[in-house]
Amino acid sequence: MKSACINAFTDSVEDIHITDKPLPEPGPGQIRVRMLMSPVNPSDLNFVHGTYHAALERIIWNHEPRNGGQMFYDAGHSMACPQPPYSLGGEGIGIVDAAGSGLMAKRLLGKRVAIAGGPPNGTWQEFTLAQAMKSVALPDSISDQQGAMFFVNPVTAWVITRMVLAVPKGSWLLLNAAGSALGKSVVRLARRYGFKTLCVVRSSHNSDVLRSLGADVVVETDRQDLISEVFKATRGRGVGHAMDCVGGDLSAQIIRCLGLDGRLVLYGTLANQPMELTIRDLMMPAAHISGFLLPAWLSQQSPLTLLQTLRTVKRLMAESLFDAEIEACYPLDQVTQAVKAATQPGRTGKIMLRMSER
Repeated sequence: MKSACINAFTDSVEDIHITDKPLPEPGPGQIRVRMLMSPVNPSDLNFVHGTYHAALERIIWNHEPRNGGQMFYDAGHSMACPQPPYSLGGEGIGIVDAAGSGLMAKRLLGKRVAIAGGPPNGTWQEFTLAQAMKSVALPDSISDQQGAMFFVNPVTAWVITRMVLAVPKGSWLLLNAAGSALGKSVVRLARRYGFKTLCVVRSSHNSDVLRSLGADVVVETDRQDLISEVFKATRGRGVGHAMDCVGGDLSAQIIRCLGLDGRLVLYGTLANQPMELTIRDLMMPAAHISGFLLPAWLSQQSPLTLLQTLRTVKRLMAESLFDAEIEACYPLDQVTQAVKAATQPGRTGKIMLRMSER
């Protein structure tokens, strides 16, 4: 089977290549999926560049590396961070054609499922393995394109807003990179559940779209001062909740926008710059900062919580609440071109890879 792989961490997407691999066999609790489609997400590039591996080197439980530099996502060393060579791709949709032992795996045979993948069993290949517990059978009313993006953006948007921050009705939520697919999903969730959104974007490119979706305030940082605009919008009280996937100086500004006992969740580093933090900007409002990584969150949940979360996201996706614009779809053989297209500045829609037809 064809598989998009890297042999080592690299700064060049040209090093992603198509390799012929043997068909994998599912183990206990696993399913084998004939892949239909998979998106190209920013998080996929972290597995190309080695971003996660380098970040984990700084974590206390990896202070003394094991087995030739093996890094782990958890202190119990049960979740290893994969190291190349491996296949790429973090999520997608396909048809289950084989199942390992276990009732949950067997009951998915023949069904079209959205899966949470990731190296070493990536989704940018013709067949892949996935955990049945992290796979969702989807109705025909959800298209392959939208279903392929089930986990990274919709689940993250739902979990952060409704479970981690639990933004109350009537409260303010500030989010940056608001013109992204995830940002637009958060705005729709806000309309659904009655909280207010203050959307931060770099320019006016997505402002009208965000307002049409129901954004209460849009701040364009290329011409507006964020702190002044938040002061005006909240009548000087600041926001109670914030989501940041950019980092750098913008993160420091967002902290200054938090009100008393305000909470900020960090879930991305698009700016690839460290945040310079003035400690008393946290002390004076007694503010809270926490980090969020979807795979780690999924691994920490009970089977019941995970099932309930995925069912809720599935229901809301069927109502088109998480619909994302698709800009282009490439065949697997053109994976390098697809990744280049996904990293172009000013891109508005998702870039997809198609592995096969239904």
